[in-house]
Amino acid sequence: MKVIEQYLDKVLRFTFLTKREKAEWREEMAAHLHSSVDYLKREGLSEVEAIESSIQQFGSISELRRTITKETYGFNMKTIIGYALAGLILFIVSLVGGLIANQYVVHNRYIELIPILWITVCALIACLVFTRKRVDRLCLLSVPLFFTLGYLQAYFQVMYYYWGEGFTFNMFEKLFFSGVFHTSGGIEFTLIAAVFLAAQALIIFVISKNKYISILPFVFSILYTFVHMLMFSLYYACFGSDQFSSSVTQGYSVFLEGNVQRVMEMGMNLAMAALLFVLFKAWGYWAAKRKLSSAS
Repeated sequence: MKVIEQYLDKVLRFTFLTKREKAEWREEMAAHLHSSVDYLKREGLSEVEAIESSIQQFGSISELRRTITKETYGFNMKTIIGYALAGLILFIVSLVGGLIANQYVVHNRYIELIPILWITVCALIACLVFTRKRVDRLCLLSVPLFFTLGYLQAYFQVMYYYWGEGFTFNMFEKLFFSGVFHTSGGIEFTLIAAVFLAAQALIIFVISKNKYISILPFVFSILYTFVHMLMFSLYYACFGSDQFSSSVTQGYSVFLEGNVQRVMEMGMNLAMAALLFVLFKAWGYWAAKRKLSSAS
């Protein structure tokens, strides 16, 4: 029945469910609707009247979509999108607020960190559409771990000077805080950081079996690097290198030179994320095929 199929298409549209989940929901709803149509036809209604009545009794498209997304994600899709947009708006407001504050000679590390906090909240909330189980969401929360350690060192000098006698501990700062520094090590630091992120991605995949969450360490790295380039470019563009003072950046010329390295890093992370996604997808396909063959 074409009308029912079109109705179900509209219900499942913009739910962000996987193909398998959509197929399961479609099968369940279609069975219920066809059963209702058959019953109403036996009661004397024409096929067109039976279909219209069944769809009307089944519920509106918006109500069903809310029910499906809430049962799938634990949240209404409008709630997820609404909070993600709120995080994005707060990021923009805090960034603009920081620019205005600097105009009045008020600038400190907290002003620089607030936009990063809000863009992280925005990204994590948006990524809820890729999660289902509790373990998925715990893995999602672990994604910014390396970057958080980098921020703690760069902004608050946690474990910055010494870890033990005479040992300078700035590994996380150099590897996972590329948005500001132009490291003297060049591309080798980027490669080492990529190895760490790849290891994190593999661990997340082993735990969650979720290919989307597993590549997020690279996605977040690209996000943070781009946001830092945007933030400090705006500061330098608005105030110039002489008027702008930051707790982490090393001056406009060093920052500008570092942009080349940052663009290379974003490109490499994007390539690695794409490669890992293909590998994780292939592994999932192979595992499903193996499970199906062993069951038969």
